Amino acid sequence: MSGLLERADELAALDAVVADLDRDRGRLVLVGGEAGIGKTSLVRVLGARAGGVRALVGACEPLSVPIPLAPLRELAEASGGFDLLALETQDRLRLTSALLGALARVAPVVAVIEDAHWADPTTLDVVRLLARRVEHSRVAVIVTYRDDEVGANPQLEQLLGDLVTAPAVRRMRLGPLSETAVRALAAPAGIDPVRLARITGGNPFLVTEVIAAGEEMPASVRDATLARAGRLSGRARDVVEAAAVIGQRVAPGTLEAVAPGSGAGLGEALARGVLVHDGATLGFRHELVRAAIESSIPAHRRTELHGRVVAALEGMPETDDHARLAHHAELAGMVDAACRHAVIAADEAERVSALREAGLQAQRALRLGRSLSDPDRFELLLQASRTANFASAELDEPLAPAEEAVALARRLGDPVREGRALVALAGPLWSLDRVTEARAAAEHAVAVLEQTPDRAALGRAHATHIRMLATAFDPAAALTEGSRALAAATAAGLEATRIDLEVSLGLARGHLGDPAAGAALVAALRDARAAGLPIPTVRCCVNRVYVAVMLRQHALVDDATREAAAVLDEHQATIPRNVVELYRARSLLDRGRWDEALAIATLPDRALAAEVPMARAMVAIVAVRRGELGARERLDHAWQDLRDVSEGSRHVAIQALRIEAAWIEGDHDAARRLLAAARAAPAARWFARPAGDLALWAARLGMASEVPGGAPDAVALELAGDWRRAVAAWRRASAPYEAALAALPGDDRAAREAVGLLHRLGADAAARAFGRERAALGSRVPRGPRPSTRAHPAGLTRREQEVLEQLATGSTNPGIAAALHISERTAAHHVAAILGKLGTVDRRDAVQQARERGLLAPR
Repeated sequence: MSGLLERADELAALDAVVADLDRDRGRLVLVGGEAGIGKTSLVRVLGARAGGVRALVGACEPLSVPIPLAPLRELAEASGGFDLLALETQDRLRLTSALLGALARVAPVVAVIEDAHWADPTTLDVVRLLARRVEHSRVAVIVTYRDDEVGANPQLEQLLGDLVTAPAVRRMRLGPLSETAVRALAAPAGIDPVRLARITGGNPFLVTEVIAAGEEMPASVRDATLARAGRLSGRARDVVEAAAVIGQRVAPGTLEAVAPGSGAGLGEALARGVLVHDGATLGFRHELVRAAIESSIPAHRRTELHGRVVAALEGMPETDDHARLAHHAELAGMVDAACRHAVIAADEAERVSALREAGLQAQRALRLGRSLSDPDRFELLLQASRTANFASAELDEPLAPAEEAVALARRLGDPVREGRALVALAGPLWSLDRVTEARAAAEHAVAVLEQTPDRAALGRAHATHIRMLATAFDPAAALTEGSRALAAATAAGLEATRIDLEVSLGLARGHLGDPAAGAALVAALRDARAAGLPIPTVRCCVNRVYVAVMLRQHALVDDATREAAAVLDEHQATIPRNVVELYRARSLLDRGRWDEALAIATLPDRALAAEVPMARAMVAIVAVRRGELGARERLDHAWQDLRDVSEGSRHVAIQALRIEAAWIEGDHDAARRLLAAARAAPAARWFARPAGDLALWAARLGMASEVPGGAPDAVALELAGDWRRAVAAWRRASAPYEAALAALPGDDRAAREAVGLLHRLGADAAARAFGRERAALGSRVPRGPRPSTRAHPAGLTRREQEVLEQLATGSTNPGIAAALHISERTAAHHVAAILGKLGTVDRRDAVQQARERGLLAPR
């Protein structure tokens, strides 16, 4: 028997998890429930009955700033004395592999991570990776957390959502005890079970705590906890208070140092059940007990005890728990010590990419650092700036420390520090869409650092400046300047700077329409991953998808998106993941899969960050093409969102959509005014795709137009007046809407097919505009498709559906003609029409897409 009431089902499920370890089937089990519901008790009982299986425990603590990787470090240490921090790596995969390897050496093993609601994000990142890697091991990981406190830890909330479909993950939620169970516990104590249930809500820990208080029923559970402690002698009470300030788990040596002569008092506290001993450490039966006792200690006494803890920990040999020391020193009012330890803790956290904790510790040091030297304060300001967005959700949080660092460097008269601070300042300015100021800061950094011997700092300044040129301003200049900077970085052995520059150069090539840009980014991604550089790796993934979209390489978009999703999941990059999806939505828009695109583009604004205007523009242009009321005004609003941002690529892209909207509504004067304004901007020449779009709209509006550099074949053919080959080229590019518009000057049959295609896309307003423009050219205006054709999901006629079914059997044109009693020539025409309507290049692709869209029965 386990001694636990109403937990038989949960224990059976955990027993099954342990039994599976003998078959190399590891699991990660999430155990949720409110504080005191019995999560820890359940795990302890499991450990006691899991014969032949080791049970290791690592716990998270409610410190003001969590200790990075604290529970995982405990597990690694317990499994063989391995120190995760010794790896000094930011690579989550490497940390995960190291921990799993340490646990595997003592397998079969159950590794428990307690109180994950207090976990730092880096720990949760590793848990996410463990969930996908324990499946074929002899390791079971059990994670306990308070499910009513998940909202206070957004990273835990995201983790729980991400693991919903993970095959090796099991979940259980512990509920309160039933009235029957409460009655069974209350009976021996002679306590009113109804009132007991009302006060405790059936929470097992609270029930036992109230019963243990004895005598009268307390007014609250806190009173019950303090009543038990109140029966201790003065010496035992001193020991318990010291332990409560030290933390949930207390090393006996630390307790003796904080409360000398604690032996007798400790024995009484253990005998009374206020403290418990697990063989290695002392602690409380529950965090609720520790918190209640700590809160009852008078403020002056609590401050004194925190000071004793600092003295005790600093007096121990090889003290390295600087995050804990900073916590206790601040609460003791020892500001110099708190600052000193916070500086070290910030560096330790950043080395393992625990950037939120690094930011919080840097902020603590700056807040308390009255005695910091100017150079030390400068380094802290840079650290606070680069980590601030991990410690706060406010985008402007990194700005103030970067600005202060610039001012401090200038006051010191130090050009190297000034250049470094300007580079730090450029980042938050860019994130806030103050891109002209960001570019100026980066340019100034380059100018300042060119006068110094610090080649590494100069290389980083060049990389920052060129990244901005490539992204938004002048990709041709980025290519020229970036090539020189790349050569210098390579010669100087600046590997991280070299890779950063390679990513920017790949993006610049994509903006200039170079079809080989994607290959350059693949090479940069390989280098970034090999070097273990998370930020360039993420940039590569995002830019690879973006460039494929800009070049209309839609087959590559899908592959690049899948790879990016996997890489971004490894690095837990949430906003870039959503941005990649938005880029994919632009590809889906090109491919005529508008509803799928809209499902992505309508994500909440906070999920899309700086891409919100582009998302709104995508939603608006679909509405314009469909003829929805007020759609053009919605597109204008998206433009207004960008008007005050001096950044070119998005401006030109949205301006091209506004021109299209005016054309669809027959407002040629407005379309020409918008076109003239857009073409006057330098960005209209710098970015190949929007430049091509503007050239096409100029031609459709009867204005002079040349083929821009980097334009794809379809654009060049359409501008040359070769509508037939242009339509074919757009179809090969999987761009049905552009293929339809390219048929505007075509013959009657091409026009009929174009109008039918527009209706099938749902672009009824665009179809009407097509007819209007045909009439203005003096050409025949095609009828829309018959009702039966419009009702077909792909706009196929009844006969075309029959031909499609023949194609699915592998029939050739002669076979189709014989089966349907039509001529081979007619069969060929039907096949061509099907390929055009499905936007595919050959018969095999048409059949595959038809099956995916449910137009054919599954095989």
